[in-house]
Amino acid sequence: MSDYVLRIGDREYRARVTEMTADRAVIVVDDASYEVGLVEIGRPARPAPARAQRAPVRTAVAAAPPPGRSAARPADEAPGAVRAPLPGLVLRLAVKAGDTVQAGQPLLVMEAMKMENVVPAPHRGTIRAVFVAEGDTVGEGDPLVEVARPEMTTL
Repeated sequence: MSDYVLRIGDREYRARVTEMTADRAVIVVDDASYEVGLVEIGRPARPAPARAQRAPVRTAVAAAPPPGRSAARPADEAPGAVRAPLPGLVLRLAVKAGDTVQAGQPLLVMEAMKMENVVPAPHRGTIRAVFVAEGDTVGEGDPLVEVARPEMTTL
């Protein structure tokens, strides 16, 4: 179908797309075949249908998160996750893990549709985790920051 040369760091890989539908593709990279799910930016991913035979899958070991990011829990499970209102580029982070924020305080600025958009804190709390870095591209609904509500106390 289509041939590509993928350059990752200083390595080059030869890739050929052998099959493609609206939500999946079969890609051969350096003689290894991979079936990959395709997700349109801004559209939630759907689980892949069960198949009798699957292409081999390589897994990578995750590196430690960069400073300012937390690997405490997967971003999709974060109960206080502030999510991207639309697809865009993270321009500036205004908070880091451990910061205390007030409702409405800017958490980050992202560029979307050639406009800068301030993403505010939804409530008062503490930044438990930052899931993005400046320069990251995010899709609509992607988790950006987790804001934990303050502990409730009784009198």
